[in-house]
Amino acid sequence: MAYLWSDKIVDYYWSNPELDTVAVLWQDPEDKLNREHYIKVDEEDSQWMDFVKEVPYEKINERTEVRHEEFREEFRNAFRQWAGENQTTITETIHVQPTPVEDIFMDFIHDYESENADHKEFLFKLKLKIFEQEIVRNSKDSQKYKDAKTFIRKSDNPLNVLLGYMVFSDNAKLDLADKKKFDVKGVYVPVK
Repeated sequence: MAYLWSDKIVDYYWSNPELDTVAVLWQDPEDKLNREHYIKVDEEDSQWMDFVKEVPYEKINERTEVRHEEFREEFRNAFRQWAGENQTTITETIHVQPTPVEDIFMDFIHDYESENADHKEFLFKLKLKIFEQEIVRNSKDSQKYKDAKTFIRKSDNPLNVLLGYMVFSDNAKLDLADKKKFDVKGVYVPVK
């Protein structure tokens, strides 16, 4: 069956994300204007079946992808043009000096607040990270390393967590005041 748009198709593409409707652009030979026509996907509809005979599903998919890429490229070009015109503004906006990790970490150690939920969460993550380290995971079952792990677990501030970690990495030693209560007097770190 012939439709107004038969043999006059200019473009076609999926018109929605559900892929259940196709937009068909066709050109009227009399006035040379492009017109838009929508066809719902329905395997029992004669209009849909006639359209699919002219334009198979694969062609609709291909054309839709090409069309989307054309729009993306238009957007990229427009953005490049805008960015070129506004380069100093973008540079001033984006060029923010990042805070060095060392500064963030030192601020965390210095300004640690045990009542701050974010600080407690970060302390917990720090402890987990330390226990994931190969040197800690593969440590011998000596009392020294068991005590260091307990010290790290019980630590209520980041400085003590790091001191406990030094027992594994720098031959530091825990000085216990009372082994039964696990009361730590200090951590002694050798100076090289």
